[in-house]
Amino acid sequence: MDYLSITEIWKYLKWLPKFILRRLFSKQRLADLVLIDVQARHESVRVDLGEVSTYTIWFQIINMTPFEIELDRAEFDFMCAGAKITKQYIKKERFKAGQVASFFIEGEISSPKADQIARLHDQNRSSISLHCEFNCGLHDFSKTRNNLDGVNVHFLNVQDRRQRLEHA
Repeated sequence: MDYLSITEIWKYLKWLPKFILRRLFSKQRLADLVLIDVQARHESVRVDLGEVSTYTIWFQIINMTPFEIELDRAEFDFMCAGAKITKQYIKKERFKAGQVASFFIEGEISSPKADQIARLHDQNRSSISLHCEFNCGLHDFSKTRNNLDGVNVHFLNVQDRRQRLEHA
């Protein structure tokens, strides 16, 4: 028996008028069909506490809608060892119907926050919250994920920063 994906089925129903498609795919339904999470394999979150402290977070997005969507902008809150790091993401990226893709954010961590992370990294309870705005030919919609916990953070240069803190 052959199986068709949702996107394959909808290719045959694209002739439907937009007012019917808008009823079938509300903004909430579109948001529910877009899955965003921290990338599951390898090193998904890296925090480097060197002289200039930085972070990198890899995300995976799965567009299960039958439409091409565009990530217009997003805001991310990364809680790492009690320090909140906020990042705005304004790079537009397109995702085809049924596409599984990755994107990443990166930025610098201020010295006081890096010091706090170095002191408390072993009590690491990291989480990520995000709010994304998407464009779609049907209608624009937003997707919010609060408190993605269980984030495994790979720390670099923690001992160096701790030693600098002890000698300061």
